[in-house]
Amino acid sequence: PVLTEWGMDAIELDSPRMSGYSDLYPYRGKIMFWGCVNIQSIYTQGTPEETEREVWHMVRNLGTKNGGFGAYFYPQPGDIIAPFKNIKAFQRGLDKYGVYSKIPKYWWDYPLTQEWKDNEVPNLPPLGLENN
Repeated sequence: PVLTEWGMDAIELDSPRMSGYSDLYPYRGKIMFWGCVNIQSIYTQGTPEETEREVWHMVRNLGTKNGGFGAYFYPQPGDIIAPFKNIKAFQRGLDKYGVYSKIPKYWWDYPLTQEWKDNEVPNLPPLGLENN
């Protein structure tokens, strides 16, 4: 909180899960989060499907309906031994969830996961609930 009081308006995170989505969530909409898929677990050790899903969870937990989350690719993927399949999956996730207006509106209100396990990516909200 002190840093935001001093005018900090953006923060870069290579491993957002280390800080914890729950701890960062109160600052969404107040500062811009700029991040990569967690380089210490999901990006380097997860499956392509988990990597793609994690993009949604980053957007949801660190951004708002109006924006606030920016993604970047880790500049030296060879240094962290990120599988090429996961790099491509990160791009697919950005293609799917990086344009906020394409995200189903009810997904923004869908309950958040409260307990995060480092090597597990929760499922996406279910499709087809728009009319409920």
